Amino acid sequence: MPLSPQTTRPLFEKIFGADWENLPPVLQKHYAIRPFSHDSVTAEGTLDVIISPAMAILARLTGMLVADSGKNIPVFVTYRSCQKNVFRLERRFHFPDKPPVSFHSTMEPIGENKLVEFMRFGIGWKLSYDWDGEKISLRHQGYVWRVLGQLIPIPLSFLIGRGHAEEFALDESSFRMWTHARHPLFGVTFGYAGEFRITEVSCNNPF
Repeated sequence: MPLSPQTTRPLFEKIFGADWENLPPVLQKHYAIRPFSHDSVTAEGTLDVIISPAMAILARLTGMLVADSGKNIPVFVTYRSCQKNVFRLERRFHFPDKPPVSFHSTMEPIGENKLVEFMRFGIGWKLSYDWDGEKISLRHQGYVWRVLGQLIPIPLSFLIGRGHAEEFALDESSFRMWTHARHPLFGVTFGYAGEFRITEVSCNNPF
């Protein structure tokens, strides 16, 4: 399907607005995917992963997160749109002595600089994207459940805490990131941090 003029630019160019042109090249590559396209970007890296015992049980029951903790875990991520107006993250974790574990999520724009990152069963993390000249911040806006196309707020913050993430450019091909959900009483319930290198960009966007 040929792309219309409205879909020839990256989905995140609209999310960042005027700040898009100020992003370092590696972060533009990271978010180069155009909506309704066959574009793909691949990144490889290692992460330190932490998950609380209670969250590990929930992860095993739902398949929404990885259920193991570990240091320097090799991770491969492919970003694509799947020919929709979304930004899909297909992650593959390689924990020692275990089969690879896949964890997928899909970000969908909902207006301005806000998106919802959906996991299984229509459960989503509502967040905003901001660039402050040094880093990208993904800021918590609540959790939602999509039912019949409607986004219903759900009080997951009381159970798993508030999410947050940050991304920093290291050079033209590498970036550092961390993300976590932190509960005011129980501390970090889930999180990971590490570095990635963009290894393949299959799209026609200029940088």
